[in-house]
Amino acid sequence: MHSKRKRSKKARIILLLLALAGCLLAGTLVIFHRYPQVKYYVQDFVRQFAPKDLPEKTEEVALTEQSLQELSADSRVTFDQSLMLINTDHPLSADFAADTGEYKDSGVIMNTCLMNAYADIAAQVHAEFDKKLYIRSAYRSAQEQQEQIDLRGEAIATAVGASEHQAGLGLDVYVPYYAGAAFIQDPAGQWVNTHCQDYGFIIRYPTYGEEETGISYEPWHLRYVGFPHAQLIMDNRLTLESYMELFEAGSFYRYGDYLMSRQTGEVFQVPAEFDSAVISPDNCGNYFLTFKCP
Repeated sequence: MHSKRKRSKKARIILLLLALAGCLLAGTLVIFHRYPQVKYYVQDFVRQFAPKDLPEKTEEVALTEQSLQELSADSRVTFDQSLMLINTDHPLSADFAADTGEYKDSGVIMNTCLMNAYADIAAQVHAEFDKKLYIRSAYRSAQEQQEQIDLRGEAIATAVGASEHQAGLGLDVYVPYYAGAAFIQDPAGQWVNTHCQDYGFIIRYPTYGEEETGISYEPWHLRYVGFPHAQLIMDNRLTLESYMELFEAGSFYRYGDYLMSRQTGEVFQVPAEFDSAVISPDNCGNYFLTFKCP
């Protein structure tokens, strides 16, 4: 009789635990349905526990020397401004000239290196969600940045010279009815925050980066850095600041088919064989060289 009462009590505890688990699951589903951004935040938090996959320093590279002029004449090499670190510690020089152009006769001015990437991600958003991805702000001149400061205050608007908008590399995007912080509440905004690296973009000011960037989470602010840098930064939950610190000047790093190096001067160490290359100033006194190798 005593053993039956113990089994009955144990069964009631199990049923109670199952009921509590069911209520918790149901409550979670309701929260995810009503506040879809919470699901994104949970997924974003879980990603920090995924294994890191970072470039590895290597000395097993056959190298040649080529001057900046020689590389400029090589049809395999693209020069752009995609990997410039721009912040209050690394402001743009007063004579900096952004490599900008107009995007598809839209009146929107952006850095030329990201035009095709933006067209691709905007097309995919439309295909996935039947919504247009709009740009609220792209390139700003120094004068326009100062006007932003005068309008919004120094606590909100970045100082002149420290804004990526002055290089045309930052895009503030939105979909109808979901702009600014509300962008992450829309499924399209969550998709952009999750998949932007597939198009060469990063969320420049992520949920986990305020200590390094000095700027709180901005789900609407895309920054173009190209491949494979976007995947490495986003997949490993890095900021652009911490990513740049991974690369010791003068060394080579391998990641899959890519070789990467930060170098200074007018003569560079270059892999003896490569299919294509992107060379960008890093705004820290170096050039960032990215080679796609056979």
